[in-house]
Amino acid sequence: MLSLCGDDALRELSSPGKSGSFFYLTNDDRYMIKTMKKSEVKMLLKMLHAYYNHVRAFENTLVAKFFGLHCVKLAGANQKKVRFVIMGNLFCSDHTIHRRFDLKGSSLGRTTDKPQAEIDEYTTLKDLDLNFIFRLQKQWFEEFRRQVDKDCEFLEQEKIMDYSLLVGVHFRGAIDIDGDKPATPRVSRWDRNHFLSDPNR
Repeated sequence: MLSLCGDDALRELSSPGKSGSFFYLTNDDRYMIKTMKKSEVKMLLKMLHAYYNHVRAFENTLVAKFFGLHCVKLAGANQKKVRFVIMGNLFCSDHTIHRRFDLKGSSLGRTTDKPQAEIDEYTTLKDLDLNFIFRLQKQWFEEFRRQVDKDCEFLEQEKIMDYSLLVGVHFRGAIDIDGDKPATPRVSRWDRNHFLSDPNR
């Protein structure tokens, strides 16, 4: 990690997720570190063989890309163990991500609690906040739908129910806050290949 990122290897994200996990980004934004509970580690290890086969079989899978699972023992009297996973960061891109959505296909409690004026590119929006229509080429749409079906089948086989689709939106042109020239959402092949289902959120 230090060889890749130098002395400032990790940046902690603003707040832990609902699971109580903490998230860190490497300095180059390529990787994300997520702390895990012992039960989550056991689940991931149990499904590791099936996960490996799924990722190998479907190179465009939307399931989170895991690169390492680790456990370290902290120095000190209690010698607490910290378990964490290294994942690819979806939002590492040459394009600025202007809006982020965490989509579960549900409407219950699926709005952000931030006032409209405070929403920015770092706000994680939810299903009922989504006010865009994504238009894909027919071939892209068919490929995307098939991959979603395959990934959902895999997660169902592994008895994973709580997962979401993480979507990043890049606007072509600057956002006009006066509304005179609304920005256009852009969904490119890069965007399509970087949709993400994260079974651990």
